[in-house]
Amino acid sequence: MDQDKQISKPRVSVIIPVYNTEAYVEEAVRSIMNQTLRDIEIIIIDDGSTDHSWSLIQKLACEDKRIKLYKQSNQGLSNTRNYGIRIASGTYLYFMDSDDILVSEALESCFQVCMEKNLDFVFFDAKSFDQNSDVSVGFDYQRTYLFDESIIYTGKEMLDKMLDENKYRASACLNLIKRKFIEQFQLDFYPNIIHEDELFTAQLFLLSSRVSCVQKTFYHRRIREDSIMFKKFNARDVEGYLIVVGVLGQISQKEVKLKAAIEKLMRYILNPAIYNSKDLSAINRIQLLLHCIKNKYIFLITTKNVFILLFPFLVKVKAIFKNFFPCRL
Repeated sequence: MDQDKQISKPRVSVIIPVYNTEAYVEEAVRSIMNQTLRDIEIIIIDDGSTDHSWSLIQKLACEDKRIKLYKQSNQGLSNTRNYGIRIASGTYLYFMDSDDILVSEALESCFQVCMEKNLDFVFFDAKSFDQNSDVSVGFDYQRTYLFDESIIYTGKEMLDKMLDENKYRASACLNLIKRKFIEQFQLDFYPNIIHEDELFTAQLFLLSSRVSCVQKTFYHRRIREDSIMFKKFNARDVEGYLIVVGVLGQISQKEVKLKAAIEKLMRYILNPAIYNSKDLSAINRIQLLLHCIKNKYIFLITTKNVFILLFPFLVKVKAIFKNFFPCRL
């Protein structure tokens, strides 16, 4: 039997939501088609694209019988991934973004480690590159060096270490996850928000008892100005982060043993969000501060960030002083 033909119980289900990425989707999907692990199903869900993405993935499906195509009205990334989880049949699940690239041996290497160690999930490193070149830029996704890849950790142990070293990264695309683990804890992506990975990945680490890493840079994240990640910080960003922090707060009240780790994570998420809110309107900034006070998040925010939220011009003043007195600051 041809190993590329559709199979009933694949080793890995790859879930790829697609929305208006016609310039990149073929390269992304082909990086999955070309994986050395052949025993996979490739679930591609077009989330109401208005460009030529659908026609491109239809052509790819004609080349590879492992591809399963679905089309829906626009429902957002969370709902689309959740649909993929429901229809996936693989032993392990992998979430792929439709504008990035996965190194060809990634799934095989990770699957082997997961099976040998009976892992809830395994994670790996990434690098970012500019959409107009293959040069690495900006964002640091290197964190596996913090651990011994021969050791099985709890997710909480790894989360604590990464938070302490400022190396925690929430992208769902950097993990290969056991499907039964997701089903056991009914994990899904919070609907209708952005930054949904922050909550999903946090719960992944907090709930898992058998985790390891592969010290390889398997994921190549494309930097493009029109993506959600790189748009100007706005009120919807704030809403997403506050929802994530709110749900984590609820979990900490129920899981006392995880309270310290969750509060550390809430600080890690909340402080950059507060700092980046400096460009919002005065009314929005005051509302944000009052929300943090009301929900008792204020003790998680540094004094510096509270001042910046109230008086955002301080950032510009500091920059001016730094230019005049670079050796003193």
